[in-house]
Amino acid sequence: MKNNTSLREIIKTDGADQSLEMYKQQAKDIMIQIFQLDTDEKQIPLHAYLANGDHWAEHTYHVYKKSLEIKKRIKNALDVEADEKLLYIMSWMHDSGRFRLPIPKASDTPNQTASKLKKQKKSESEHFRYGVAQVKLWIKKLKEQNIVVSDQDQKKIEDYILNHDFFNERLDGTKYQEPQSIEWQITRLSDRISVPIEEEIQRYRETGKRLHTPYFKNDISREERAEFNFSNMWKYIKTWKFDEFTFFLALLSQKPSDFSNPVLAKIYQGWSSTKHKWIERILQIAKEEGYNEKEIVAMQQLIAKYLQHFDIQF
Repeated sequence: MKNNTSLREIIKTDGADQSLEMYKQQAKDIMIQIFQLDTDEKQIPLHAYLANGDHWAEHTYHVYKKSLEIKKRIKNALDVEADEKLLYIMSWMHDSGRFRLPIPKASDTPNQTASKLKKQKKSESEHFRYGVAQVKLWIKKLKEQNIVVSDQDQKKIEDYILNHDFFNERLDGTKYQEPQSIEWQITRLSDRISVPIEEEIQRYRETGKRLHTPYFKNDISREERAEFNFSNMWKYIKTWKFDEFTFFLALLSQKPSDFSNPVLAKIYQGWSSTKHKWIERILQIAKEEGYNEKEIVAMQQLIAKYLQHFDIQF
């Protein structure tokens, strides 16, 4: 009978934060081993992961790298040691639900392609749930190879992925919650601040383009925007009251007090103090995409009124 191997023995993190290419190669090797991706067809989703720039390989690399920086600050300030292997797994897999199978093939009929794309679009909006399902599948595959994941680690990973997009109670209601373990908290903050604000807003825009989300819709009232939260998002999508600004306003409205750990709150406060640059970038993108001066002024006024309404300062 084959002896059991700990997951920690096969997760190699040495040097993973040194370069994107090294991080990609290590992730690729781990995925091929665990899922036994021994054909080109089986590796199609893996290549989608490696190529995507807004939510997978490059993004998760920055999240992991930032999480290690924050881990050191937590250790120095609170003498609390976060688990580096869990930080790696959480960073690497938190957006995995966005890449739900099946992937369209060149040989598919138009109806087959449309059906697959519809499923993929749903996986974007519910990627936290699909992400948990993928973790369960991942752990099942590990167990088939006598690779052990403790119940405690599995719960931490699943709970983090389910709640990783939590902003605050106003925007998320009570369905989701702020992560409790130090690894959850670090990775959640890293996901928010892994790159400078100007790059983060561009990353969100690239996601919007990929999903064909309108940049700005002037027919969404200020009241509707103020009442928006992610629990009722489907109503906004259904009535065409949804645009990229919906996400921008949510990101702009997050506060240091949304992070209960005082060290993380202080780190977020430092990062968010430059959010004025974010507003400049939002308006610059609008100009680049052909919005006229009147529309840009409307965007600027909307941001100011929204932040004032919720007493958000930075």
